[in-house]
Amino acid sequence: MMPQVVSVRVRNGRGRRVRLWIPILPVLLVLSPVLLLALAVAVAAVACLVWRINPVRALDAGWGLLCALRGTRIEIEHSRTAVLVDIR
Repeated sequence: MMPQVVSVRVRNGRGRRVRLWIPILPVLLVLSPVLLLALAVAVAAVACLVWRINPVRALDAGWGLLCALRGTRIEIEHSRTAVLVDIR
């Protein structure tokens, strides 16, 4: 079972203690996009090392590809469902 709460106790130089209870699940939900981005960067860096690609040039090429997508419009319809992706 996953832990629910982290208890942190801090004592300053004057002997005063502060205790904080931090709920883990809400913190993980808030930080999950950052963790996902960090994982993607780590995987991309390892892939660049494996295939001997300069990471700076790969980042530049990815940014160029992302910028070239401006104005792309994708429409998908299937029975009663429709999806529109419009990149501006």
